[in-house]
Amino acid sequence: MKRGADQGRLGPILAAAAAARAGRRRVREHTRSTAEPVERGEGARFVEALRGPQVSLIAELKRRSPTAGELLPEDRLGETALDRARGYAAGGAAVLSILTEGSHFHGSPADLEAVRPAGLPRLRKDFLLGPDCITESVLFGADAVLLIARLFEPTELFGLTELARQLELGTLVEVHDEVELEAAIAARPDAIGVNGRDLSTFVVDAGAHARMLPRIPAEFIAVAESGLRTRNDVRRAVDVGARAVLVGEALMRASDPRAAAERLMAVTP
Repeated sequence: MKRGADQGRLGPILAAAAAARAGRRRVREHTRSTAEPVERGEGARFVEALRGPQVSLIAELKRRSPTAGELLPEDRLGETALDRARGYAAGGAAVLSILTEGSHFHGSPADLEAVRPAGLPRLRKDFLLGPDCITESVLFGADAVLLIARLFEPTELFGLTELARQLELGTLVEVHDEVELEAAIAARPDAIGVNGRDLSTFVVDAGAHARMLPRIPAEFIAVAESGLRTRNDVRRAVDVGARAVLVGEALMRASDPRAAAERLMAVTP
């Protein structure tokens, strides 16, 4: 992880993620007597799902966010993560993004296993800070991991994507600017996502997708992230090069997840 970098509003979230990581490591050290068996993800399914003939939807499950607050209205408190995941799948989603960070997003690694019966590849979206976070993602049931380029030196980022490949995990590296994109390309992930939200300020840059998506080489799956609420938003992202879109808040606020996914995906490639 980059040392001494000013992370702005992201700082408290990273501190919480580091504390949670340390706690999980202590638990593993106290509960295992031998080395954990090396399991494997199903990264090939993740990649195949995003290389379909039409734009692919990565549908996110998250209970809250620092910018939007709670995303489960009171009349839906009885809904489970699996209920929503099945709705996304029925509506045409290709991949599930599971926000597993607990302190600020109220997620849990257990959610990865909870949504397995929905049948879609599962991307672990979190603030993953090192190799142990990649290894544990396989054990938690992830098929792919999201890595935030700004958190790592280029050599570290390459090492993490290489480890993920060895464990047969798919990789989505998230960028916001040209410097981060250069590091992402060098890391050779399966997909590169352009986050329209600046993680230093949490402000959405309306021009980020148009500026950055065309710069992603064709060999990588280009993903548009953040600021996508309507079918027209998806259409604009596709027009500038997106092959997939990651949508969270707009889907989580919908009372009918299947219908919401179907509306977003009513886009001609």
